[in-house]
Amino acid sequence: MNIDGFKSFGMSGPPIRFSRLNFLVGANASGKTNVLRALRFLQNSILQNVELAVDAEGGLTEVRNKILREKKEAKPLTLRVKFSGLSFDVGSKSGGKYSIDEARYELKLDVRSESGVPAIESEALEAKLSQGGKPLPNYSLRRDREHVEIHDPLSPVEKPERRFPIPAQEASRAALGVVFFSLPCVILRSEMESWSFFNINPQTARAPFRDVADARLGSSGEYLSVVLHRIEKENGKGSLASIIAGLKGAIPGFKSIKTTQLPVENKWAFQLLEDRIRGAINPESASDGTIRLLALMVIAQWSSRHSSLLAIEEPENGLHPHLSEHIVSILRAASTDRQIIATTHNPDFLDFLEPEEVQLCDKEEGFTKIRIASDQEEVTTFKRRFRLGELWEQGVLGGIP
Repeated sequence: MNIDGFKSFGMSGPPIRFSRLNFLVGANASGKTNVLRALRFLQNSILQNVELAVDAEGGLTEVRNKILREKKEAKPLTLRVKFSGLSFDVGSKSGGKYSIDEARYELKLDVRSESGVPAIESEALEAKLSQGGKPLPNYSLRRDREHVEIHDPLSPVEKPERRFPIPAQEASRAALGVVFFSLPCVILRSEMESWSFFNINPQTARAPFRDVADARLGSSGEYLSVVLHRIEKENGKGSLASIIAGLKGAIPGFKSIKTTQLPVENKWAFQLLEDRIRGAINPESASDGTIRLLALMVIAQWSSRHSSLLAIEEPENGLHPHLSEHIVSILRAASTDRQIIATTHNPDFLDFLEPEEVQLCDKEEGFTKIRIASDQEEVTTFKRRFRLGELWEQGVLGGIP
């Protein structure tokens, strides 16, 4: 991924290379959270439109890099993402299934506050396609302020090239979000739609909620009680047992979880059961750390079913440092067939991570710079004598004030 001109990021920075499991570490205000915000901003731009995406981040002045804005540089905000290893297939009656082997997408926005309204300056998508393992001509989408041009080798019409004018009312809507353009757009839009972002608030997670169709754990912990009820009903699939086992390994005396429907408003609530304590414990009596760990287990065991990307803000908040290895093992297990990106201030996490799983965030000349710990020359030498967390605390890796 490349992030140019968004919040704390400058222009033309090196790409951020994500592995399956990623921990972003660095000082306060180094830009860790802005990586997650850039992904969420891109998701909102595709699923809704760029105006709503900008509003969700606080407006134009909050989206555009402040240093570049003060210099009055008219450079666009640019986001680039590369997708690889997507397992989406579409059946064909002849020649096997169609697959997207790799895709690169770029979105450039004019977010100068003088204009008052964000505008899509350009958009580009290149996708490598294959059928039955045999390469096909690439799919491409090009968009400027007035037109969208598409080359689609899967098009049923004779000419794979098509050109469409952009209606004025659709100017803030990304072409990738318009799924009727072609199959690759449908697949990549679906991929981004499955991204999930979490910053758990224990008070929100404790609250009872009414069951709704397709309820999923909210970004702050909304619907935790409803999700736990559904997990309870589907216990045969093993999620509840895994969640209970994960909590037993971290919380002394923990026994189980149960859900109950309240007589007032028919909302669902959950309770905790502990050894040697008669009766159930309401979530209001449980510690913030216990609630956060419960939500984290649900994210890893349940939300991961529906998400190709899980982005988690500071999973260690409210938890004892001795649980660092436990948390890393939970997230590593969940990252087997999806990506996980977490931010952290906790050096203890690093002791249980591989260098390629650690993204170091620094500020250089006021701009966020991100490097992978495994790229640091000192890591191999120093790891013979020090733990990775110690190297970070000593300043060998950077990522600290």
